[in-house]
Amino acid sequence: MRKMPDLPKLGIGLVWWPELDALCSPAEGLVQVIEAEPETFWLPRTAPKQGFTSRLPGALAHLPQRKLLHGVGAPFGGPAAQTPAHRATLAADIRALRPAWISDHLSFDRFTTETDDGARDIFTGFFLPPAQNTACVARAAAHIGARRENTGLPVAFETPVSYLPPLPGELPDGAFAAAVSEAADCGILLDLHNLLCNERNGRQSVQDFCAAIPLDRVWEIHLAGGAAERGFWLDAHSGVAEPALMDILAGLVPKLPSLGAIVFEIVPEFVAATGLRAIADMLGRLNDIWSTRPASRPGQARGPRAAPRMKAADPIPPALWESLLGGAVTGRAGPVPPPELAAWMHQAEAPLALYKYLAQEGRASALVTSVPRTIRLLLHSLGEMQTRGILAQFWREAAPAYTSAEEGRAFLDFIVCAGDAMPDLCAAIAVDRAWLACG
Repeated sequence: MRKMPDLPKLGIGLVWWPELDALCSPAEGLVQVIEAEPETFWLPRTAPKQGFTSRLPGALAHLPQRKLLHGVGAPFGGPAAQTPAHRATLAADIRALRPAWISDHLSFDRFTTETDDGARDIFTGFFLPPAQNTACVARAAAHIGARRENTGLPVAFETPVSYLPPLPGELPDGAFAAAVSEAADCGILLDLHNLLCNERNGRQSVQDFCAAIPLDRVWEIHLAGGAAERGFWLDAHSGVAEPALMDILAGLVPKLPSLGAIVFEIVPEFVAATGLRAIADMLGRLNDIWSTRPASRPGQARGPRAAPRMKAADPIPPALWESLLGGAVTGRAGPVPPPELAAWMHQAEAPLALYKYLAQEGRASALVTSVPRTIRLLLHSLGEMQTRGILAQFWREAAPAYTSAEEGRAFLDFIVCAGDAMPDLCAAIAVDRAWLACG
């Protein structure tokens, strides 16, 4: 019999951005816990090996609520271990904010490719779903265990979204999540909108997923709004949770004895269009649903649970899976898929094209943030179509960078001053370089 972590019941929360600050006032009574994505507040120091400077503790200093940290820079589902620089910066944020638990994604964002100079690790610029097999279960469990040991905190993984068709022979979505949670002896951050996306895009249903996982391991739930794009339903974080998702939540919460928080996510640029009043109304409904959670005894022991059923053989090695997906999304030459994957690769053409589009849009957004004067001048002088042509060439020649600042520096190195054709470009580049150097 294993003892469950004695986690606090925190309540309703938001993934915090300055645009949402008005909703976080304790006087409003809507938000009891603040969650933050730490890496989005990190700035790389000028010398890459010097690590990062975090602005997160200062950004949250005025908020008295308990904190949670939800990582977006060192996911559990890939080959790469947490780097020393990442580990040190996260540790500093943890010391300052004292989160009740931490979480990260069951995804991957790096792959290895062969070059003339040997093997090279490439950043994908977008979270991609891992191979759902026994090898990835073991690897994810090892990453989660290392994170728990390094931080001294309880750790949960977020259930991933996947726009890909199911791969014949892989573990079903729920069985894969269950296997990781049992192997790592960790918590589950159940992203219900991710599950709804998976169902609508032809993967396992929300009901079947939830039936397959150990519900007593669900510590946290995420909710978000979505959007249609290219025939898929996206985890876009673009509005309030839709009624169908709220109904799923209401039916599930009474079955979750270890639930510690329900957290809403929205991308900052969608806050104004959605409206704070609409978000506040949804938060009020979430507080009502929170009150239906079951009573539980802190630290109660878990009884024995049957191990999730595993496949006899993995359908694809993780490294091959990551190279196929990573190469398709970044435009890098990847390995030739084996003949037995030919039919699946054909099915996956549209979702892989979607992932490539989303990754490129993410890179474009990073440049708007990191080198705004240069991008603004290009748009004003050349127009959107020609500017996107320049970006496309940049994306072909340069792999995605780990941070927005590094992406910006790489783009400024790529741009060549246009002289008389664009006399203000050199000045814009110089100002953006100076701004990036200041951090």
